[in-house]
Amino acid sequence: MAVKAGSILTVGGNNVIDRIQSAGLGDVRVPIETIREVGNYLVVDKIPGEPDFTFTMESLDVSTDMMALLTGKIGALASGSAPGAADAAGTVYRWEDCRYVNIVSPWKDQETGSAGVIEAGHLIPGYYPTRMRYRFGVTDNASQEVELGGGSFYYAGGGRAPVEDFATGDGTQTAFVTSDPTVRHRLGGADGTTFRNVFGVIVGGQLMSEGADYTVTGGNGSPATITFLVAPAAGALVRYAYFTTAAKAYPQTVHASTVVKPGAVRGRNIKIYLGAGGARQRLSSVQAFELEATIDTEVEREMGSEEVVGRSVNGTDCSGSITVRARDSDAFIALLSKITGVAPNEVFGFFNSKSIPLEVAIENPKNPGEILKTLYVEDAQFQQPGTPARVNSPTDFSLRFESINGTYQEIKGARV
Repeated sequence: MAVKAGSILTVGGNNVIDRIQSAGLGDVRVPIETIREVGNYLVVDKIPGEPDFTFTMESLDVSTDMMALLTGKIGALASGSAPGAADAAGTVYRWEDCRYVNIVSPWKDQETGSAGVIEAGHLIPGYYPTRMRYRFGVTDNASQEVELGGGSFYYAGGGRAPVEDFATGDGTQTAFVTSDPTVRHRLGGADGTTFRNVFGVIVGGQLMSEGADYTVTGGNGSPATITFLVAPAAGALVRYAYFTTAAKAYPQTVHASTVVKPGAVRGRNIKIYLGAGGARQRLSSVQAFELEATIDTEVEREMGSEEVVGRSVNGTDCSGSITVRARDSDAFIALLSKITGVAPNEVFGFFNSKSIPLEVAIENPKNPGEILKTLYVEDAQFQQPGTPARVNSPTDFSLRFESINGTYQEIKGARV
């Protein structure tokens, strides 16, 4: 019997991530260096290099849950509340505020029916967001895709479930105990004689290094104790992941109700605006929209550790495109005037130095008066479109834009 996608959950921030269409690691081949020596035709050894893996999730969810997770918020698995559920309408999530996260993927025992128990799982610890992409189309389901980067991943079976624990620092507490017994991982493979019991230890959104920031005692069939050399600051979220032999139930309800959150949103409920204040105008004849944000990072490692111990953030960037099917030439010229600031009766050149606010409002299909979330680029600079004329086809103009400061905001509800 195959492992079916319907039996695999993706959990982040203590809540099932909704409307997942695909989720998984990309190329997981560890680079191998071949060692040779003078005077010998044979290979001396093959040494594993330093991996940098990518985990990608695509979701039809148009709430702010994903960005809340990436910026350090958590929910509650038992109640089904998502990360950021308690945040007020108008809360702003900024791309540059993303933090390290752990992803837990429990697998259901398919022999136990719809309720089920967790029989195995996948753990993706200490990954950092590197790319977010939004795609909207006239007749397409709105989707968002996030890419995370990290240096390790783990599997376990035989009823061993992956879990993530959470605690809050008080400025004095240094020791934190796992809620359940842990299962150890043998470092270096079958011949290794040292072990690890917890993974992805994160404090205040920063990845910690075992031995340098904390030590672990116990575990291997009993709860493990994580002892920090410096007590986490008061209010700092402490999180850590592990596998356990404790029986864990597979949630029967894995997705938020469509009464609370739509199954999907199409273009008819997505509006795009240009400008600010009373000059702010809705852009008509839009066929497609795409926004991609990236974080340029450099992997940090240290001697004495096989895992990534951090990432240096070199900078963020944000760009995208709007595809417009202009009704006529006057409408096209009016659009050029809007994005460039040049008067309609002047000549438009290929260069544009003006930036303009760009806002995307996503409505609730069952109540269009309710804005689920808003994407906002305060300084979108557009390039002039080409003329992709094609026989027997309407002409769609693609307007590429760049954020001048290289970032964007995702807002819960309407932008105020």
